[in-house]
Amino acid sequence: MLKDYITVFDPALARHLLKLRYKIIDIKPNRDKENASIFVFLNEEGLFEKIKNYNADKK
Repeated sequence: MLKDYITVFDPALARHLLKLRYKIIDIKPNRDKENASIFVFLNEEGLFEKIKNYNADKK
């Protein structure tokens, strides 16, 4: 069963996904890093593939 949401820790990736019109449902403070945030996206069709491709392109 798929989760209803996907958490993103990289602000550049979150910005990229927002430009692709994926819906962000929450922003939370990152408790492990000072002055950092966690972005919570609605798990929509194709989102995981976009994240996977973005990470592959960065390598």
